[in-house]
Amino acid sequence: MKYIMVTGPMGAGKSTFMRSLPKPWGNFVVPNSVPDMLLDHACELNNLMLYEIDAPTATGKVWIDWLRAANMQIVVGNGLEKPDSHFIDLWKYLERNTPDTNRIIVLNRTKEAIPEWNMYDNNTIFCIGMGEVIDEETAQASKNDIMTVVDYITNKYE
Repeated sequence: MKYIMVTGPMGAGKSTFMRSLPKPWGNFVVPNSVPDMLLDHACELNNLMLYEIDAPTATGKVWIDWLRAANMQIVVGNGLEKPDSHFIDLWKYLERNTPDTNRIIVLNRTKEAIPEWNMYDNNTIFCIGMGEVIDEETAQASKNDIMTVVDYITNKYE
């Protein structure tokens, strides 16, 4: 069983990413030795356990075991903007506290990374364009773009 944590600054698009994962979803299995926590959109997909944690929660010391339980961290950013201080601080925190964890970046709301994201180029960066807008607060990402990420992480852990 492999655990994939999805994190990022508030409003970056973590929930959109998680909501856009292909169905059907299986039941999420909580990793050993982590504190109880309510998780939005946590699910099993292709033998991978995906779970979402907001950046303020992820950087709280009580949740460090959830960060360390992850085999991979997907760090979501707003692709329309350059990396802001919230993203940079989160990234540095993850590097410092989980240096051996695989990490990729998902840039939401864009089909192409702007040059300011190049400082992270030795990590894999995926751009996820908009798919369907459900209502003014809810959207889904491009199915093709989501599947590119899903295929990448599935192939990595086959």
